[in-house]
Amino acid sequence: MSNQLLNVLYGLGGLFFGVVMHIVLQIVSKRKGKKEHRFDERHQYITSHAKAVAWNSTSIAIIVAWALIIVFDGISLPFFLMTGVYVLHNLTYLCSSVYYTNRN
Repeated sequence: MSNQLLNVLYGLGGLFFGVVMHIVLQIVSKRKGKKEHRFDERHQYITSHAKAVAWNSTSIAIIVAWALIIVFDGISLPFFLMTGVYVLHNLTYLCSSVYYTNRN
């Protein structure tokens, strides 16, 4: 195996390990939080506002990354990947906005 292939496999392995660890820690945290009654209205208020700020900062970061890709890489595969991520980001925002607007 070449060094480049090994680096790719290590990177993908680390990504997979990180996702699995996140899921495990999320489950443990949720179970412990339910036992300690951590998930009240205050928690929901803080979480919803934190997610709103995260959405806004992610939008800005995607647009900046998009501009940097255009400047340094031109219109190529990374440009279309970032365009897809940006479109998906906005579609999920649209769908969740419609869902929660109709829910209330």
